[in-house]
Amino acid sequence: MIDYDGLWPDTTPYLAPEVLAGIAADAARADREGRISERGLTLLRESNWPGLAVPEKFGGQGAGLLLCCATQRELAAADPGLAIALNMHLFSIGLMVEHWRRRADVSWLLMEAIATQGRLLASAFAEPDLGGSVSRSTLRARRDGASWVVSGRKAPCSLAGVADLVCLQAQTEEADPRVLVALLPMSAPGLRVERTWDALGMRGSASDTVLLEDCAIPDELVFYQARAGAEDDDVLTAGVVWFALTVTAAYLGVAQAARTAAAELLRRGRISHLGARRADLPSYQAAVGQASADLLALEAGCAGLAARMDAGADPATLIEPALAVKERAAVAVPAAVAALVESCGGMAYGANGALSRLWRDAQAIRFHPPTGPAVRQYLGRRALGVPARLDLDEAAPWLIERTAAERNG
Repeated sequence: MIDYDGLWPDTTPYLAPEVLAGIAADAARADREGRISERGLTLLRESNWPGLAVPEKFGGQGAGLLLCCATQRELAAADPGLAIALNMHLFSIGLMVEHWRRRADVSWLLMEAIATQGRLLASAFAEPDLGGSVSRSTLRARRDGASWVVSGRKAPCSLAGVADLVCLQAQTEEADPRVLVALLPMSAPGLRVERTWDALGMRGSASDTVLLEDCAIPDELVFYQARAGAEDDDVLTAGVVWFALTVTAAYLGVAQAARTAAAELLRRGRISHLGARRADLPSYQAAVGQASADLLALEAGCAGLAARMDAGADPATLIEPALAVKERAAVAVPAAVAALVESCGGMAYGANGALSRLWRDAQAIRFHPPTGPAVRQYLGRRALGVPARLDLDEAAPWLIERTAAERNG
């Protein structure tokens, strides 16, 4: 793994080299079998990783966003599927921390339980037909006494089959609906997991389906709520920044692992009629150099924004650059890994090789919400000075109404 002095903090106190080595040793098997690495989960629980982002006063390790990104980068270099699954735990904890800092309510009790008991948290925010929205839900929550009753389907949901708790959102059935975000035990009545994950890459992420059938969520487990579709909420904004940067860092770990693997193959591979190793030839050096330039620019952007967040910057000022870094990574990371594979030639294309596995894993970056179409629309509208939301809005009725009003004076 390549480290850049001045960009990333030392992660050794949080991810010991022997822990990373143990995780890496199980990554190929987890990918082959399409199951999350139980050995990796055990090693991380023993290292108190579940409490990484929980404040120290609540029994956690108190890591800020920059350190969380750095650990995700290292973890993904060892086992991408495990890292991307655990990124959802990390994002949910980050959302809880940001909520607690702004609301100072009893949500700290949930964080303390996670940190002190080593609980793993699945994030059930993705839904079929949601279109990548981060502020809505297709699940409807109806009131029943002191609880909300929810039915619906969450997929894909990383860690679904191995987590202790699930963080999910649902939308109330009101004239002015709200989105509720709650924590629920995976053993809750009406909740079950269906093993459905069989994808091209990130096969070891346990991203299965969570089914809810008249599942009751008590009020005390709802730790955040906002108007559906609202994107001016400070907690939601902070959560988007957390997710955009931690998920980018994870895929940067995938790309850096691919560069390390490619460098080894290029040092071994030869061009016989030139009597030289591929690594010694300017054409191959340039290909690796271009991939390195693209990745290093992303590394700097991701680390710099995470450091700004830790320094207390208003998340509203960081959401555009954070989404831009994530969107650029969705293009540059798969392209860089593909260029590295191509440079190594056919020896990198073997089904059991590390590079081919990393190439498959890199493709998944395109599908994390908010997805490309919504992000590009949002950034374009912000740049043009027109109203913008992260909900994909092709019809733009508000724009039609505003234009008509302007024409009528």
